[in-house]
Amino acid sequence: MGGEERNILDILEDYGRRITEEIEKLIPKKVDEESLSKLIGKPLFKYEPESINKSILEPFWDLISRGGKRWRPALMIIVYEALDGKIEDILPLTVIPEVIHNGTLVVDDVEDESDYRRGKPCIHKTYGVDIAINMGNTMYFLPLLTLSKINLSDDKKLRILQEYVKTMIELSIGQAMDIAWHRGMIDDITEEQYMQMTLFKTGALARLSVKIACIIADTPREIEEKITRFSETLAVAFQIQDDILNIIGEESKYGKEIGGDIKEGKRTLLVVKALRILPTHKAERLREILKLRTNHEDLIREAINLLKESGSIDYARKICVELVSKAWNELDKVLPNSQAKEKLKALANFLIFREF
Repeated sequence: MGGEERNILDILEDYGRRITEEIEKLIPKKVDEESLSKLIGKPLFKYEPESINKSILEPFWDLISRGGKRWRPALMIIVYEALDGKIEDILPLTVIPEVIHNGTLVVDDVEDESDYRRGKPCIHKTYGVDIAINMGNTMYFLPLLTLSKINLSDDKKLRILQEYVKTMIELSIGQAMDIAWHRGMIDDITEEQYMQMTLFKTGALARLSVKIACIIADTPREIEEKITRFSETLAVAFQIQDDILNIIGEESKYGKEIGGDIKEGKRTLLVVKALRILPTHKAERLREILKLRTNHEDLIREAINLLKESGSIDYARKICVELVSKAWNELDKVLPNSQAKEKLKALANFLIFREF
């Protein structure tokens, strides 16, 4: 492991610890009637807190305790620091993208019929589909309570809420596209359409993260636009790298099942490219396996071999680097040099070259 990667991992670990502490300040691991009243208001009749503990807080903290890169809230912090802000001022707001992100993971895993998340059975496998869906949906909204607990102007709170609504719509549209594709409802997907889906599904929360930082820092429009574009592009590249790792990664490092995208019939950039450049009979075979949404190891291995044969893995790697390099060059022109700027560059390099 190189020195730069080790350094950014140390930074992410430190930020991750502080972000988790902020999450626990807002969302306790356990509530009683008094703490529940403080969290969501006094009841008209009477709370029964144990049901909340068992069906929301326990599964939520189960997932949070498994780790995760926390790169979206870390991106928020680093961007805010690069805009000459102090970490203490932005920390309470980091719960917004991170908690929403974890909510989406739980619901996505149900929709994708996934088995593992962060090295353990998915939340719906342990607690049930009903609990998983409700808990995930709760986390789409609960972190917004932090806006009532911090000292911000009404104008800034309104701007954050506007960005939040845009983000949630884009997340849902991106997920709708992904679901329709892997269910075979739409067959002929272009690279540009894949990029747009990923921009919605993965890029939206990255954009929200840096938009919050820019709003709090009163950032000039030109710089805000470049930072926003960089964050969205970085998220797309992150997802492409995730697609690559799902095919050729080491399961012990990756934390999810290798070949899971094949099992789910996903139309990733690798698949989209392979279907266009493989000989017709091999492209049809790959399409056939994807439509099966199979658990069969031999079929999954066959599909992976077809992707390797097509050269789409190397192609996807190239796209990753080109996307981030272009966006960074634009941002580099307007963002003043600083230690935070160097951290931002190191984070970008880590996310597109990582092995987990």
